[in-house]
Amino acid sequence: MLREAKARFYFVGGLAVIVALFALGCAAAKHREAADKEVYQILSERHEHVFGQPHNYSIDTEYSKRKPTDVNGSELILDRARGSKVRLITLPEALEIAVKSNRSYQDNREELYKKALSLTETRHNFSFQFTSASADIGIKRNSDGTQDPATSSANIGLTKKIWKTGGQITASLANDLVLYINGKPKVPDLTLKLTQPLLRGAGADVAAELLKLAERQVVYQVRDFSHYQKTFALNVVNDYLDLLQQADSMRISYNSYTNSIFFRTEIEARADAGLLAEFDVKQAKKDEYDAKLSYIGSTNSFQNSLDNFKQELSLPQGTSIQLDFKVLEQINKLGLPQVPINDLTGYSMAITNRLDFLNHIDRFEDAKRSVKVARNSLLPGLTFEAEAKLKDQLYDSFDPNEYDSTIKLKLDLPISKVSERNAYRKSIITFEKQLRTLATQLDTLRKGVRADVRNLARQRAYYYTQLAKQKNAEENLLATRERLRLGFPGVRTQDIIRARNSLTSAQQAVSRAIVDYHKTRLKLRKDVGILDTTQEEFWLKTNATSGGQPDPAPDQQDQEVIPPNQILGD
Repeated sequence: MLREAKARFYFVGGLAVIVALFALGCAAAKHREAADKEVYQILSERHEHVFGQPHNYSIDTEYSKRKPTDVNGSELILDRARGSKVRLITLPEALEIAVKSNRSYQDNREELYKKALSLTETRHNFSFQFTSASADIGIKRNSDGTQDPATSSANIGLTKKIWKTGGQITASLANDLVLYINGKPKVPDLTLKLTQPLLRGAGADVAAELLKLAERQVVYQVRDFSHYQKTFALNVVNDYLDLLQQADSMRISYNSYTNSIFFRTEIEARADAGLLAEFDVKQAKKDEYDAKLSYIGSTNSFQNSLDNFKQELSLPQGTSIQLDFKVLEQINKLGLPQVPINDLTGYSMAITNRLDFLNHIDRFEDAKRSVKVARNSLLPGLTFEAEAKLKDQLYDSFDPNEYDSTIKLKLDLPISKVSERNAYRKSIITFEKQLRTLATQLDTLRKGVRADVRNLARQRAYYYTQLAKQKNAEENLLATRERLRLGFPGVRTQDIIRARNSLTSAQQAVSRAIVDYHKTRLKLRKDVGILDTTQEEFWLKTNATSGGQPDPAPDQQDQEVIPPNQILGD
């Protein structure tokens, strides 16, 4: 009999070890797949709730399918050191590469994932779950050398931790393995217990607040990520336009340098003919050197900016890329479309369209509900408890009618409520702070829209003023050159140099101004919530809502300057 009991014991123990080892080998991959499936479903549902259509989320990268032990530092070093043939990267391609590879973008994508992952744990707490499963198996060695199974047991617990009413139900199953091994099967001990608060902690508004907050946090993160996506796309577009403008400015600088060489040779020829002094030649050479240094500086600045852009796209620095200058041609062809939005209409549009701003309003509501929850904690504890338990009995004498049951009310009247009182008072302070935060966000929102509207008007005036300045510089240079050739008295070499430098500065300023105008136009559309970055070539889109009215001719531009007394109110 003892040998048979020991055989049964070793069989149960060995089976438990095999099951445990198998679980360890397969659990990691399955847990990851299960987490991804649940999280992606949550994000798709929340995206559909916010935007009206589902969306396929994924945080996988090129390394996601590989084991961490298979990725080493030398691989990364070699990857970042590699070069490539020259490749043309258009603006749409740059956006696609940035979304796929940018590290900051991936960080934000993973933050969204982690927020939904936290929700799965909160949901788990509101569902039926196995809270424990254990087996206690041992061998007792006697002084005479014999062995007996030690006190051993197996336990399983099933709990629904929290109902939305604040209740909790628990089922536990326990079995004595010693009796089983000794050939005396025992009915497992089965206990069912229900606990339901009636005052403190009772009610869906209080008990389910944790779940409600977790659900809302995912919605907030989806909204914030959507706004981040627009901001990110706009930043990539702005950086691409800045690169194109720097390249255009570099070309203007190079033209100025070549013109300075031509001008210096002309001055030297006139000096050799006795028409100009050696001093004029020195001035022409100085101008040539200055133009050369300016061009070298512009090339260095452009190359540094290009390297920064590669880093933004997470491309290796050795990657050789070219830009698509058709975008700059399209921007110049588009001109300066007007945006019929003032600060008040823009503010109203932003409150309606900015999903990320709705988070501030909803968090204000969250703070309001937290006061109610904290106030509930001040109530006395009154709990209804019901428990049913099978009596300890063996299978050969089992009677299902033999059980114990208990029903009782448990009243908790704590003498001290200091911590609950303080929590309630803090919740009120937090609510008022959130109220101030919401007001601050509203002011900041309108302030930002007002600044965008003013900056757009300033950029418009600046562009047309610079355009007129460029035209004047061109005419002045032609006139000064002609006067010098004709030998007009008082015309010096320095006048030509100054006129040509003024023209170069004006040309670069015009190139800069039109790009700045479109950057400000796009920022205004984003800040009021009407910029749709999912549209193809969204940086060129204009319409009646966001700005598409025909632009007046340059000579019809209103260049009125507002006197200070109208601004200061004198």
